[in-house]
Amino acid sequence: MSQHMSTEERIKMETLLDLGTSKKQIALYLGRHRSTIYRELNRPGICDRQYDAEAYHKQARQNMGRKLEKRPSEEIILFINNKILDEQWSPEQISKWLKLYDHESVSHTWIYQHIAQDKIAGGELHNHMRHGNYSKGHKEYKGTIINRVSIESRPSIVNERGRLGDYEIDLIVGSKNKGAILSIIDRLSRECILEKLDDKTSLSACGKTIESLLLREKKVYTITSDNGTEFTDHELVSKKLKIDYYFAHPYASYERGSIENLNGLVRQYIPKGTAFTNIENTALKEIQNKLNNRPRKILGFFTPIEYTKKYYNEIKN
Repeated sequence: MSQHMSTEERIKMETLLDLGTSKKQIALYLGRHRSTIYRELNRPGICDRQYDAEAYHKQARQNMGRKLEKRPSEEIILFINNKILDEQWSPEQISKWLKLYDHESVSHTWIYQHIAQDKIAGGELHNHMRHGNYSKGHKEYKGTIINRVSIESRPSIVNERGRLGDYEIDLIVGSKNKGAILSIIDRLSRECILEKLDDKTSLSACGKTIESLLLREKKVYTITSDNGTEFTDHELVSKKLKIDYYFAHPYASYERGSIENLNGLVRQYIPKGTAFTNIENTALKEIQNKLNNRPRKILGFFTPIEYTKKYYNEIKN
């Protein structure tokens, strides 16, 4: 691996520092030797809590005498912004998709630089990334969900994706707010469940959540959702499933990166503007099956189904 850190690595390191992560843990997360992290943070004028990934990377590239990548067209920049804001695509996914379909070539490094610059300008792109906390602090919850337990109380084993059985859930709402899809995903294996709902009421969402997860053969430990009123009956879910239920911070989609990614994948099959009234649950199950049997880079190119089997086989042995 190159000794020079990329923009992506520097942005991730800034995020991890904001979260209070140790240098040793950062090195493990990035796959870097500890000395590389220490050397990066021991540069003159750099303090852990004031580390500015974008500014330092720009300086580092200037020091190396490299030319910055040519700015893409405004049409492509608009496409990039929309994919991040609406679909939560990663820079790598955007870059590869553009290349796959013979569009204007844009590296994922440039896209990370674009996100960092947008952040400095007060933009929102960084708040829609799937990994890490790019915001400074969280908005206070001002809703009406009773006995809501914040994600801040969630055990470290859940945050670290240390076991199967910790789920994220969400709703994908149909055109004109008619109909909804309940999406559920295991944080570790990325195995998903998709169920059609007739409406987005709490009764429908929580009832289907209970029904779906009761059918799971293996232990369910926790669920994490956003603060939508469709999850008002979370205490009933906790009681029926005998699990702990947590709520992410408002406007913090990055805290539910797995479900945001899943929703984006589902939208590839069911684009925005689609009337859910015309979608049968059997069609959703076909999509669910495809996604659960698709090799995933983050799983070492195992499929979610294969990864789940591998996980339990290793426990038995």
